[in-house]
Amino acid sequence: MSGQDRNTDGTDFLDFPGAEGLRAAGRVAPPSADAVAAALAAVRSAAGRAEGDGLAVELRREPVAAVVPVRTWRRRLPVLVSAAAVVAIALGVALQPWSDSGDAQVSPAAQPSAPGRTEAAPYWKVRTLEWSRSSNQNRQPDGSYKTVWLSRSGTREMPANGVVQDYPQGDTGGTAYVICGKPVLWDDLKKLPTDPEALRAQLVGKATGEEAEEGLFNGIEDLLAQSPAEPRLRAALFKVLTRIPGARVTEDVKDSTGRAGTVVELDAGTWRRQMIVDTKAFHVLEVADMARNDGLSWGTEKLRAGDLLHRTVYVSVGPAWEAPKPSPRT
Repeated sequence: MSGQDRNTDGTDFLDFPGAEGLRAAGRVAPPSADAVAAALAAVRSAAGRAEGDGLAVELRREPVAAVVPVRTWRRRLPVLVSAAAVVAIALGVALQPWSDSGDAQVSPAAQPSAPGRTEAAPYWKVRTLEWSRSSNQNRQPDGSYKTVWLSRSGTREMPANGVVQDYPQGDTGGTAYVICGKPVLWDDLKKLPTDPEALRAQLVGKATGEEAEEGLFNGIEDLLAQSPAEPRLRAALFKVLTRIPGARVTEDVKDSTGRAGTVVELDAGTWRRQMIVDTKAFHVLEVADMARNDGLSWGTEKLRAGDLLHRTVYVSVGPAWEAPKPSPRT
């Protein structure tokens, strides 16, 4: 048996019933359409069972959404070869175990070698975990999840209760990211300059003062977290963010889930906003608002400097090719 028939640990790849016949068969005629369908059904069935055991099996037919994992863990997976897997490999279907490493995931949007993939997707899917002090009486201790699917025509949202609703984008004619009071539409993104100075000038326009800087800060959050902006634009947006007057930048900071990134914070009025960004893919990991001073009132509660008012954790962001249908009205 050749060295190619064994794994690095000595495991025989072809150690399964019928392997000898497979070796002896040599070249065979292409499978029929029925055989292809049966093989794919077997692989999908195996994938479903594997997911239940903690092993995600993926049929790589379309680009995968950019995932910013909340939990980071490493796991060595054994090589599993079944008759269905051999057939699938013969048909050119790639099975790829999901390995969530400790390093930040790089999204398809951050890979220059894959032009147009993000742009071609009809949706930009954003899953968040949100916590707010304003819902103190009824809030979940860790916050509540929400998923939105943004498209050129509007936004589809599914909060924690599972009810899916559409939110059309009014007079803008499509999904708009509002920056310094001006809408930037989905299709406008490819027209934005990637030179930081030119980009800032276009985004800010004639706006001035603290409100302009706050609007720029908040608008860049929306573009980095909730838009299909391409890699060069993302990098330019991050540079503009770090150059906002009064912004403070600290590297190697972890968000509330333990993911590492660079924090950019800005003081505004009585609050302080912090944005933590993964600088490998330029995706937002987390945004938090905190009290700046002691003695501020929040309802009947007296706050101390640093008390958390609101936090949004971006669990995953990236292109999507499908979205759930709106729930029927009751």
